[in-house]
Amino acid sequence: MQNYYKAYMREKQARDELEELLEEKTSKLYALNVELEKKIELLERQQVAVVQSEKMATLGTLSAGVAHEINNPLAYLTCNIDTLAVYSKDINEFLSLTSNYIDEKVSRDEFFERFHKLQQATDIAELIEDLSDISEDCKEGCDRISLIVKNLLDFAKPKADSSIEFEASEIITHATQLLENKLKLLQLDIDCEKNLLLKGSKPNLTQVLINTLVNAAQSCAEARNADSSFRGHIQISAFKSDKMVVIKIKDNGTGLEEADANRVFDPFYTTKPLGEGTGMGLAVVYGIISNHLGTVSISNNPDSGVTLSLELPLAF
Repeated sequence: MQNYYKAYMREKQARDELEELLEEKTSKLYALNVELEKKIELLERQQVAVVQSEKMATLGTLSAGVAHEINNPLAYLTCNIDTLAVYSKDINEFLSLTSNYIDEKVSRDEFFERFHKLQQATDIAELIEDLSDISEDCKEGCDRISLIVKNLLDFAKPKADSSIEFEASEIITHATQLLENKLKLLQLDIDCEKNLLLKGSKPNLTQVLINTLVNAAQSCAEARNADSSFRGHIQISAFKSDKMVVIKIKDNGTGLEEADANRVFDPFYTTKPLGEGTGMGLAVVYGIISNHLGTVSISNNPDSGVTLSLELPLAF
């Protein structure tokens, strides 16, 4: 009986020690898990801050081009307003004379005499035609400025619920419109299949294309500086491959050194001269694509330049 009791006590002691050890390990594991969650939350906040910081840097890059794009329609809006000011004087004279005639403030003979003089001084048919053209030009200019401002606002201040479904063509169009001034000296070809539905942050994926296209344009500019006869060419293609949307951006610029190709996605790594690059452009691209469960790769073309490939899950 005593042997049985001793065996029972040894077993109980071992079980109690095991339970204490398990409780201690569980407590430590819980503490580590809480710490890990805090670090993940901090990392996510820092990642959002880095993306937003890069976005602001991109807006700085875009500002000169955007100002130019707004100045173009503003120029002919101003010119048309000056023309309207001249025409308004003629129109007011016609209207004033007609009003006075209706109110019987001038006689019929005087009305036709003065009207005939005004008609000789002003080509009414041309004035009417010009007014129609001016109206269309002003509307086109205002629509153009409105589109530029809308694109900037959509890019800089995304909506709270930024995970939405959209066509791949939408972010390609948005990015190329924002970079229109930067890409105007290049040949730009776009080949995008229809019904390439993506799901995620539209502003962030637009940022991916902007960063990539800016790099491609800068690479082409470097090649043009070395050879004045060089003609920059950027090709954007988008197509479906299995359950993925593939977007390729190909340029014929200077290309990458082999050592650079392995590090271009590293934070703060840049191939640009000191002070000309943040080194975060492609690092942000990598982070955004990874957050969308996609992949990104870059390789030199056989002839010249590079091709950057993005693969993102197709939304169903």
